[in-house]
Amino acid sequence: MFDELLDGLDREFSRILKKALDGGELTVDEGERLLKAKGRELTALALVADEVRRQAVGDVVTYVVNRNINFTNICVGSCRFCAFRRSPGDPDAYVLTLEEIARKTREAISFGATEVCVQGGLHPELGLEDYVAILTAIRQVSPDVHIHAFSPAELNHIAGQEGMSIDEVIVALKEAGLNSVPGTAAEILVDRVRNIICPQKLDSNSWVETIKACHEHGLPTTATMMYGHVETPRERAQHLALVREIQFETGGFTEFVPLSFVPHATPLQLEGTVREAPSGADDIRVHATARLMLAGCINNVQASWVKLGPKLAQVMLNAGANDLSGTLMEENITRAAGGTYHTMLPQQLERLILDLGRVPRQRTTTYGEVRGQKRSSLQ
Repeated sequence: MFDELLDGLDREFSRILKKALDGGELTVDEGERLLKAKGRELTALALVADEVRRQAVGDVVTYVVNRNINFTNICVGSCRFCAFRRSPGDPDAYVLTLEEIARKTREAISFGATEVCVQGGLHPELGLEDYVAILTAIRQVSPDVHIHAFSPAELNHIAGQEGMSIDEVIVALKEAGLNSVPGTAAEILVDRVRNIICPQKLDSNSWVETIKACHEHGLPTTATMMYGHVETPRERAQHLALVREIQFETGGFTEFVPLSFVPHATPLQLEGTVREAPSGADDIRVHATARLMLAGCINNVQASWVKLGPKLAQVMLNAGANDLSGTLMEENITRAAGGTYHTMLPQQLERLILDLGRVPRQRTTTYGEVRGQKRSSLQ
């Protein structure tokens, strides 16, 4: 099947796909070439990534029942890709009270959520005590719900506020009930890009060292890549290679999450640096190349329906992805940038999966089985 598919393609491109099918580790140069695929190359890339996905994880597509809790939009950062942040004096600036966080957690538990994902802006007046109080408020509602919270940028913010080391912050939060950390704030792990889109944010090395520290202290994390702004195909490939290197060293990543840049109302768009979101073809290039470059080290590649929209996320399930994110219940960061999708019911996620002839399965945050899960009523 694949010999015929690859016949007639550029010789180097065909060689790279054959290498991927044979289980070879792709170089940055090879990843860069895949990320430039066009026409028949793009079709072949998607089909090969889908086959590598099938060999790695089969036909099961997972999702998690979770709720996002964005506890504040006040942020001292100045990221040019963000439409969510507010200054303390802005009329729509907010900080959720502990009672509101507890209420949102109770609602999530009643909905059947196994995870709450907690992230917020870098508030200039919040320190370790406040972050511990958030964890405590959630734990008082449920000793069992998985708390997936506080990105590397937030962990570094706490450390800076308190004059503590990252290790000390991580230990304190873990003792307070933190279970895992979102690998957001990665954007593109190349400082040329970060100096343009988020010059005041932690640099690439700080993100890497923070993630490694989480893994060393037994906190698994996700790995993310926000693409479609000012980065080059080579910089995307470098990012993927770095994620792979970390995973081989620590084994702490549960999944890789490509995040398509949503530009509306962001400074990058308002100043004319980025005019529109990545194309569907670009989305396929990234998800498929991620599957091939990360093969053998990270089995789970997520399609983020909140960034892509449900139908395009469904397409990514045929281009290397095997996870459809979560229910979210509410979503504020992408919404602020003009995103139109904010919540999905488990039945809606399962419908997208079943329509592809694949098998839906609810998962835990760390890709375990959910006890007592019933077979989908849609099958």
